[in-house]
Amino acid sequence: MFCEHCGTKLEKDAEFCQSCGKSTSATSPAVAGTSSASATASTSEAIIKCGSCDYIGPGEKARSIAGQILAWLCFPWITLIYYGTTHKYRCPKCRSTFLGIKNKDGVFVNDKKGGPLMILVYVLVGIAILGILSSVILASLNTAREKAKQAQEQSAGLNR
Repeated sequence: MFCEHCGTKLEKDAEFCQSCGKSTSATSPAVAGTSSASATASTSEAIIKCGSCDYIGPGEKARSIAGQILAWLCFPWITLIYYGTTHKYRCPKCRSTFLGIKNKDGVFVNDKKGGPLMILVYVLVGIAILGILSSVILASLNTAREKAKQAQEQSAGLNR
């Protein structure tokens, strides 16, 4: 049998899950090679294993609604960076995002974020920001030069 709440394998006569502590009275027997992935697919909560506190159970959503709305209202680059760098789930016990998520085969896999593609995105966004800032600075520098020339010509005309 497997716990319907966290997916942990239970002993035959267990009344409570040793991992999450919930009652096993409503759990259904499962085949030894399968996991509770089909049960979790219907509840839309992912089963996680925290790397910090060893919690195994349903994960808590890590992305806030406000953050997602702001990401979609901003430029497409900001949206890509937000979804590329934030974790989808976190541990409800210790709020850590250092965790594994149970896949269809019942194996916990790491939720890796970033990598070479995100580093490339960061570099390109950084170059774009530097380019915009430098163009603004150069434009204001040229207007300052023109005003300095005009002031110099006016002062030269008054001195004669």
